Amino acid sequence: MLQNKNFTKLLSIVLAIFLWVYVAAVENPPTKVKIPNVPIKLVNVESLNQRGLAISSDEDYFMDIVIEGTRSDVLKISANDIIATADVFGYGVGENYIPVTVTLPDSVSVANQKTTRLTINIEELVSVYKPVNVIFNGAIDSKLEATVFSMTPEEVEVKGAKSRVASVKSVNATIDVSKLTSKSQAFTTELSTVDSKGQSVKNIKLSSDTADIEAAVYQIKEVPLEVEVKGEVDKAYQVTDMNVPHKVKIKGLKEDLEKISKVTADPIDISKVTGTTGIPLSVKLPKGVMLAQESQKAAVSIDIKGISVKEFEIPSSSITALGLGEKLSLVINTQSVKVKVSGKEADVEKLTADDIGLSIDLTGLGAGIYTVPLKAEKEGGISEIVETPSEIHITINEAV
Repeated sequence: MLQNKNFTKLLSIVLAIFLWVYVAAVENPPTKVKIPNVPIKLVNVESLNQRGLAISSDEDYFMDIVIEGTRSDVLKISANDIIATADVFGYGVGENYIPVTVTLPDSVSVANQKTTRLTINIEELVSVYKPVNVIFNGAIDSKLEATVFSMTPEEVEVKGAKSRVASVKSVNATIDVSKLTSKSQAFTTELSTVDSKGQSVKNIKLSSDTADIEAAVYQIKEVPLEVEVKGEVDKAYQVTDMNVPHKVKIKGLKEDLEKISKVTADPIDISKVTGTTGIPLSVKLPKGVMLAQESQKAAVSIDIKGISVKEFEIPSSSITALGLGEKLSLVINTQSVKVKVSGKEADVEKLTADDIGLSIDLTGLGAGIYTVPLKAEKEGGISEIVETPSEIHITINEAV
């Protein structure tokens, strides 16, 4: 019996060892598994910034990796258990090839690493200040307008690689209009940087990640606008068109807008205007009422052209004598007259000496020596004619 018991124990041990070897070799064999989208972290980026450099790439980096180990160990591994890094310490401006280092749990190893290095562009680190632009997201009634009363900060420093910073068109703070009421409320809003296409610009650092904004929604009302235009432009210029707005849109609480039937603006003076321009209007408004967004740039637009000038020398033979009495003859003692014509460029440029009509009026004058004024005819588009001299010397003789 004792021998049988010992044999049974020995057989059990042998079977156990056999089963363990079978499970280890057959049920848990060495295995390879592909782990996709393992994030690659760039390290020592701050060391670049300290040297006045920055990474210009705006992408996040990922890699696929094949690991190997026993089946049970391999199946426990996910992308989060793998550490992949690219150390940018010591690299300079330009295109750089940075080795990728992979760290795995001790139970597995790397079977295949397709991405062994990253191509990283490094540029000069620059910064600019940009205003914070508030964007109201969502639909709103056309008779209402979202309004910002205060914002901190009003501008932020935008810092990063030169090309990244240059691509930033605006720094935006977005508020959902559905959260607004007629009463001012405070909002803390995250800031975002976008390019000219409205796409997010990555790898940018802002001096503040958020903005504190007070905003509300106001009613809009269109009212008549009174504007006094003073002065005249210099004679060297000509006003070809002037547009004075007669209405503006204002916004505020309903009870405040109901009290307003019209608004006035400070007078504007055009005497010093020398070119086509817009003269901003300063509209006088009661407390609590503001110009609506559409009218915040209300201005008097004025189109001005410089006066064109042309000079001619008109011989005395071309001067027309009017009212010369019968049996009288005329001798003009002034040989010629210089005429300066100014007016619209198109009209002045086509003028010739033959188009200049000069005349003298001799009505009632008898024989003798006289000094008489010249008279010039103005044509359309001519603003001024100046004769030199303005008077000429003549002699009237009795006819023989």
